[in-house]
Amino acid sequence: MWHSEEVIRSFLLFLAAAFLARGSDSLDPAFERIPFDQWINEHARPPFRWSVPAPRPQMSFHQRFVAQLEAKMDGRDLESRRDDGELIFFFQITAPDGTRFQNHNGVDLKKLDPNIKSADLQCIQHAFVLPGDYRLAVGVLDTKTGEHGATQLQFRVPAQHNMPAESWQALPAVEFIGPEEAPDSFFLPAIQGHLQWAAHVHSPGRLNVIMNIAPSLPTRGTHRTYSGELAALLPTLKVFSETGSSSLSEHVALLDLARRRTAFEQDQVHDLDWPRLESSLGVSNTASIDVHSLQERHHDAQFFVSQVRGVLRASEGAPCTLVVIATPVSFESGEDMEPISREALPACSVFYIRYHEPRERNIGPHDPRFERARMGRYGGGPMRTRFPLEVPDQLEGTLKPLSPKVYDVETPDEIAKAISDIAKSLH
Repeated sequence: MWHSEEVIRSFLLFLAAAFLARGSDSLDPAFERIPFDQWINEHARPPFRWSVPAPRPQMSFHQRFVAQLEAKMDGRDLESRRDDGELIFFFQITAPDGTRFQNHNGVDLKKLDPNIKSADLQCIQHAFVLPGDYRLAVGVLDTKTGEHGATQLQFRVPAQHNMPAESWQALPAVEFIGPEEAPDSFFLPAIQGHLQWAAHVHSPGRLNVIMNIAPSLPTRGTHRTYSGELAALLPTLKVFSETGSSSLSEHVALLDLARRRTAFEQDQVHDLDWPRLESSLGVSNTASIDVHSLQERHHDAQFFVSQVRGVLRASEGAPCTLVVIATPVSFESGEDMEPISREALPACSVFYIRYHEPRERNIGPHDPRFERARMGRYGGGPMRTRFPLEVPDQLEGTLKPLSPKVYDVETPDEIAKAISDIAKSLH
C-alpha cells in the first residue's frame, strides 16, 4: 500500500527537501507525494475526531485581507499517538479563477503535551487573500500509521474596503504567510506581493514618511506594549513604501524621540531595507535610556521639529507630501514646545496618522460612549468594549503651522481611509 513504512519514510525525507526547495510557485511539491484529490473525494470518516472551521477573513495592518486556516483535532484521539512520527496538515485554497495555492505544516507527535487528552490540538496557517469566493481543502496525515482525513468547504472574502482601487491589482489571489518571530512577524519580509496604492500618480512628486519608534510612555491604568505598537506601525510603514508609482520619490526616516536620534533613514525607497531597519529597532526596544538622553529630554520636541524641517527643505522643487506616523507623544515638563516655523520651507501637504493601541474597558450608560459602543446590544448594565484610551499628545502642536490633517486611528480600516485620502491628494 502507498502508506507502507518504506513509502512513509521516503515521504518524510521528501517533505524536508521540498520545504527547502520551495519557491514562489503556488503549488507545494509535498502534495505530489500524496493522493490529495483522492482523499477529498473519499468521503470516508477518518479514524479521529477533527474539524475545520470556515475562515473569516479580516483586514490586517498590511492592508490585505488575512484568512486564518485552522484544523482542530480532539486531544483524546491523540493520546495513543504520543509516540513518534508527525501529523502533517495540508492546506489547499482554490481561487475564484480555479488557480490552486498549497502549503503544509507538521506537528511532531513526540512533543505533544502529556495532558493532550484534555485539550485540543490546533494547526493554524494564515494567508493573504483577495476578495472573492474560495474553496478550502484541508488534509491530515499521521506519518507513522498512514491514517489520514480530508475535508473541504467554501468561504468568501468581502469586497468592501477603504484602500484605493489600484492597490491590489498586482497581488496574487492567495499568499501564504510563514511562521516568523517578532519583529519579522510584524514586517513579513518574506512576502513577495507588493501593494500599489499610488499607482495612478504619473507626475513627479516627493513623499516623505517620518515615524517615531520610541516606545510611548503608558499612562495610569494602561498596559501599553512596545510590541503591540510595532505590530501596527511597522506594517503601516511598509504599506507606505509600496506606492507602485515610478514618478514618486520617497524618503523614509525613523526617529527615536526618547534618545533624539535618527534610527534609520533611506532615500529613493522602492523596497525598505529591512535588515538595516530591523537592526535599528534594537536600541529603541529597551527600557533603559542613557544619562545624557535623560538630562537633555527637554530638547525632544525641538529635535522632532528640526528633523521635520530638514526633510521638508530637502523636498524643494517638487510637489511635497509629508506623512508622520506615531503613537501619542507626551513631552517632559519644561519642554520647549515652540512649533515649527514655515519660514524658508516649501509648500507641503502634511498628514499625521496618530495610532492608539485599543484597550478593553468596562463602561455603562453613564458614559457618553456607551450608546455608540453597544452596537445594537440592549440592557442597562456595564459592558466591555474597545476604544483608545485618552492619551495626551503634544506632537500635533509642534506641526500646527503646517496645517496637518490628523487621523486618530486604531484599526486597519481607519488607516486605510487615511491612505486613501493621501492617495487622492497626490498629483
